[in-house]
Amino acid sequence: MSDENIQKNFSSHQPVTPIKEMGLEEIIQLANKIGLEYVEKRKEAERLELLRTSIRAKIMNRIELTSEKIPEARLKRLAEADMEYIELLEKIVNSRAETEKLRIRYESYKSLFDARRTMISYKKIELKTL
Repeated sequence: MSDENIQKNFSSHQPVTPIKEMGLEEIIQLANKIGLEYVEKRKEAERLELLRTSIRAKIMNRIELTSEKIPEARLKRLAEADMEYIELLEKIVNSRAETEKLRIRYESYKSLFDARRTMISYKKIELKTL
């Protein structure tokens, strides 16, 4: 997934109302939605990471079947240069990037919620003292 596609995915999570006008409930709903998507993307990234050695082993077996006896180190290098393995690495990197972007967005909305809540509490106290 290219950076352009990642950006398109994130634009779908932009709030309908401007951030300055969002209430606490809207912030919570948006943070929850992003948090759940973060969990799913992280699960996918971890799944791909776990498949990494299996895919490399599968490629090594395929190479071994099509040629004579090859030393293990060379077999590993050939497998890591295989296009299927390189594509898997690219998927892992893109998946990690998506996961991190979602984590950052989630934490930003969480911080925004805390800040808004603090401001509301401050304004309530200010009104009581007047």
